[in-house]
Amino acid sequence: MKINKLSVENFRQFYDPQEVEFAEGSQNVTLIIGANGSGKTGIFRAMIYGLYGHQSLQQDDNGSKVHLVNFERLQESAGRPVSAKVSLKFENEEKSYQLDREIAEVMQGEKIQELGEKVSLFSQNESGETILSANNAKDVAEFISSILPEEVRNFFFFDAENLQLLNDLSGKSSSVQMKQSVQDLLQISTLSRGAKVLHELYNIQMNDISNQSGDPEIKKLSQLISDGKDTINELKSQNDVNQQAILAANSEIDDLNKQLADNKRLQDEKKDIDAQEQIKSTALEANKSILTNMAADLEPFSAILSKDIFDKTLVQMKDMREKQRDVFAKRVLQQSLQNGKCMMCGNDLGKDPQAQQHVQQLLDDYHSSELSGVLDLVEGANDRISEDSKRLPDKMNSNYQDLVANVDKVQKAQTIIDKKMDLVSSNLEKINNLSDKENHTLPKLKQDIQDKQVLIAKNNDEIAQLTDQLANNQKDRDAKIKQQNQLDVKRQIAEKTNHLATTLSQILTDYDSNARKELAHQVKVLFNQLVTGQDQHLIQQITISDNYDMRIIGENGANLLNDISEGQKQVLSLAFIFALAKLASKGRESEIDFPLFVDTPFARLDSQIRDHIIKETPKLSSQWVLLLTDTEYTDREKRSFVESNAVGTVYQLRKNIEGKTEIQVSSLINE
Repeated sequence: MKINKLSVENFRQFYDPQEVEFAEGSQNVTLIIGANGSGKTGIFRAMIYGLYGHQSLQQDDNGSKVHLVNFERLQESAGRPVSAKVSLKFENEEKSYQLDREIAEVMQGEKIQELGEKVSLFSQNESGETILSANNAKDVAEFISSILPEEVRNFFFFDAENLQLLNDLSGKSSSVQMKQSVQDLLQISTLSRGAKVLHELYNIQMNDISNQSGDPEIKKLSQLISDGKDTINELKSQNDVNQQAILAANSEIDDLNKQLADNKRLQDEKKDIDAQEQIKSTALEANKSILTNMAADLEPFSAILSKDIFDKTLVQMKDMREKQRDVFAKRVLQQSLQNGKCMMCGNDLGKDPQAQQHVQQLLDDYHSSELSGVLDLVEGANDRISEDSKRLPDKMNSNYQDLVANVDKVQKAQTIIDKKMDLVSSNLEKINNLSDKENHTLPKLKQDIQDKQVLIAKNNDEIAQLTDQLANNQKDRDAKIKQQNQLDVKRQIAEKTNHLATTLSQILTDYDSNARKELAHQVKVLFNQLVTGQDQHLIQQITISDNYDMRIIGENGANLLNDISEGQKQVLSLAFIFALAKLASKGRESEIDFPLFVDTPFARLDSQIRDHIIKETPKLSSQWVLLLTDTEYTDREKRSFVESNAVGTVYQLRKNIEGKTEIQVSSLINE
């Protein structure tokens, strides 16, 4: 496919009719340069709309309506319909085509309403006359799909800044569509459909034979065979779905493990902060207890200050005690009479009336003042003060030391927390999220994989049993058919159909396997051709599985797909695209050339890789169209394009004060 010219009118930023002619041949590079908002993506959108009728691009916000008609025109038309037009001229297999699309919209108040679309495909016949080939969306879509299937157009028309090709190839998103897209381009799908048709034809032939036989046993066996094949296909389909889920889960596990490894230091810092918070909390709680105890000890501790006074008065108190007439306390006499037993000698007063009378007399004669009680209290207080003076200083000192130590622990813990918190706080949500994934998501993914592996094994066992039953039923049916000579010839014809279908299926399997090996090999070769320096030794091997998910093996045997830089991913994506186009062209009568149409091509690339890409890409693509921002087109890139001698046309997007963009022809020298 070769793109000749793109024309637009009233389309997005392009108020007046504008056009771009694309370079080809030895100078096959087209540069379209403009600042952000000037219309680069508008040109990209016009290409996609012209070819496929898509109004939205991958980078558009989900759910937001994209209007293609120029806004200024809509406002000026005051409620009258305005049409945006896109015309694309291209060649395919040495025939010229023109594809015209038109969409009408009207502005009513502040709302824009879409009115309808038209599409027309024109071609040139052998005499050079232009004729209408199709004027409905379905026929046009089928024709474009026969050249460049919609499923693979993202390989050749893409925004490099938002390129998701490697995500699709690494199982992060479903690789089913990717597998189908690649197989369509490599014609593997065509072989698959051929094998499927032959298998279905064989089944039809055998069912016809069964119906013609008139033998109910043959019909029964045919039905068992048909049911068995349906069940086997259903089980295989379930296994494919489960295997795809396993691949996606393993990819998610790999990605999650990488995130966990990358954030291990943050997690360790968070754990250290948590540990320090626990140390701080424990120390603060201990201080509360210590302060409570110290407060309780303050009252008896203050009494120790009066110890010297007590020491001086004890002698006087002793003299006072000796002068007291009450040798023993009054309560002793009272208790003795009450119990009927002397509290001092233990004699039974009930048996000794004289002794009882004596005790009573002592009690009657007891005339001591309250001084004895006071002396008792003072002596008791002195005893307590003496005991406290021995115990409390050491206790208070110990509590104080513990208090100081705990305060020191709190300060040290807080210092560590403050030091680490700046790093952790900005990543706290990420850390908590990863921690949740590690504790919940990761085990669930692993369990899901185990469950699906069990289901696959169970299905495989059932498939093996059904296959044996199927073979036995086919053997019994064939034996019965052979007994009816008039049907045996038809059976032999059906068997040839089956043999052809089986052979084609094996060819398909071998071709698919060889194609994936060749594709992986070419990706590595082209990657090394596009990169420079040490990156040429980055990849040791590339493998592409039967589900078309790709593994990039480095020197240590690990999968590098999640470890390489964004720039390396972009180069690897380009290598995959070029390898796919090269493989698709292999063995054809005429080489299949696809244009490479790239928006913001250098956004992720450093200057050295940019230089090398500029030099090598024109050799690998029939046409290279670059939509460049000002920051991507510096003096360095300009020199590289001049040195490559591959630039055929240059355009500059000029946005005037009214917001209308003009596409102006320019040159490398002027720029």
